Amino acid sequence: MNFPLFIAKRYLFKKKSINIVNIISYVSLFGITIGTASLVLMLSVFNGFEDLILDMYNSFDPHLKITKNKGKTFHSEDIKHLLNNKKEILYFAEVLEEKVLLKNGEKEYIATVKGVSKYYREMTNLDSLIVEGKYFENFKSSNVALVGQGLAFHLSIGVNNIFEQLKVFVPDRGNKTLLNPSTAFKISSVMPTGIFSLQTDYDSKYIITPITFLQQLINKEEISAIEIKLVNKNIMLKMQELLQSELGVEFIVQNQLEQHKFLYKILNSEKLAVFLILVFILLVATFNIIGSLSMLMLDKKKDIQILWNLGAKQKSIQKIFFNEGILLIIIGSILGICLGLLLAYLQMRFKLIGMGEGNFIIDSYPVAIHYTDLILVELTVLVIGIIASWYPSRILVRKLINQ
Repeated sequence: MNFPLFIAKRYLFKKKSINIVNIISYVSLFGITIGTASLVLMLSVFNGFEDLILDMYNSFDPHLKITKNKGKTFHSEDIKHLLNNKKEILYFAEVLEEKVLLKNGEKEYIATVKGVSKYYREMTNLDSLIVEGKYFENFKSSNVALVGQGLAFHLSIGVNNIFEQLKVFVPDRGNKTLLNPSTAFKISSVMPTGIFSLQTDYDSKYIITPITFLQQLINKEEISAIEIKLVNKNIMLKMQELLQSELGVEFIVQNQLEQHKFLYKILNSEKLAVFLILVFILLVATFNIIGSLSMLMLDKKKDIQILWNLGAKQKSIQKIFFNEGILLIIIGSILGICLGLLLAYLQMRFKLIGMGEGNFIIDSYPVAIHYTDLILVELTVLVIGIIASWYPSRILVRKLINQ
């Protein structure tokens, strides 16, 4: 039998002789439970926002993206041959991007043309993003485009109007007299077949065309990237490492998160900041453990003297009160995790807390439970509890024995 643990459980679950000790113990337990539940719920809400934002971007972005390490464009024949032999790859599409000036009537706007090859539609959820018109795949001409909703608004663009086509101006880099506006640009036109809407960064930046249109316009057969969709997203990091080793330092292979490093860092920084604030609040709450153990030791001063006179070692007596503090932490953290999970489930199921008035893409706070976060919360609470239990059990017991 573990003697210190046995006595600690007796002290914890048996009624104390003075009411104030009970009250402080219950306050300690309540503070740990609420603090732990807050950590679980906060991390779940941040996970929900993170998943929501990344899903929005990932509906447009590929699992993997291959670009040139130095330079903007490259020939893709050798890479295409390599990718065709990978059974883990479901689709891949060649992409060419170029900054252009768009003009519709008297309205002008600087945007990015994204020329895409055959399988781009199958790689993305593009059909679900089209709010008007349709994809240009069935059109015989390559002078067609999908236009972002923000661009369509700025340029007052309609769809499928052959009499009002969108003019595209690209700098003629082969022309040495760029100061002459009449010869500085190559000009073509496209007919918008559809308008897509994802979020502002994309809607106000991109138009999507067949890659052949853009290659003919800038007179270049090279591409700027190859975008890849995998059969199984779970092997994304493994395939990234494999392709990077096979392609060498000449190319860069990015996964979905690396394509938006800055966004991902912001999300994690905000999550870390709020986590640290709540940990500090939890730390303040666990100071009640010091008060609770101190009051209990004063209440059990006679018991400590009896155990000491019966031959119990100082370390054994210290372990009694240390174990009591740890039991409080374990019970409080388990109750807190259960409460946090219950609140998170209720929010997911019944959408109890809404986003308020405004043009939000969702009507309530999103929640996503990651079990690694539960482990992190439990470890955090345990570490704080060990520190809070160790100090009074070591210092005060020694003073009481010396008296």
